[in-house]
Amino acid sequence: MYIHIGNARIVFCNEIVGIFNINLRQNTTNKQFIEAALPNIFLGSGDFEQFKTFIVTSDNVYLSSIASATLARRGYINI
Repeated sequence: MYIHIGNARIVFCNEIVGIFNINLRQNTTNKQFIEAALPNIFLGSGDFEQFKTFIVTSDNVYLSSIASATLARRGYINI
């Protein structure tokens, strides 16, 4: 099954490792993880306001403007 994560992107549910609220980026470890996963994208602190969620898959990390609870329901993932 596929899940629509916003911005005309879909991800195969079996590839999803986790769906996380973007506010978790305030943790130093999570911030470093996001910066390492998205090396070609510069995101200042104000840029994160347009995103609500980051989705970790087996291959990539995606940013989404859809709430993490909504994405979890779409993919029937228990949160």
